[in-house]
Amino acid sequence: MEHHEFLIENSQVIANLTGSLQGAVAAQLRETLLTYIANGYNSFTMDFSHVTNIDSTGLGILVTIQKRALQSGGNLAIRGLHGTVKTAFDRTRLSKAFTIADTDHAVA
Repeated sequence: MEHHEFLIENSQVIANLTGSLQGAVAAQLRETLLTYIANGYNSFTMDFSHVTNIDSTGLGILVTIQKRALQSGGNLAIRGLHGTVKTAFDRTRLSKAFTIADTDHAVA
């Protein structure tokens, strides 16, 4: 079961994501993040350290949230990309569209 944890630090939303970011799980994440935006938050850091998979729905949601964040003067940063998830970002060129905070300290 996926469990996402959300923390607020210095008015920034830190989202620690877990598991597979696809379909219904991704849609639920979208609703949660849009609620934060509706409540006045516009700065997000998404931690992908524990995300095992992402599909086009998940990627599309990140694009939507980033667009909303930028419109309200904020930003969306991504950290902890690895494995197939990193490959998905690179393949779709989204790694160029987002602020990627490199946290690759564990290189196998």
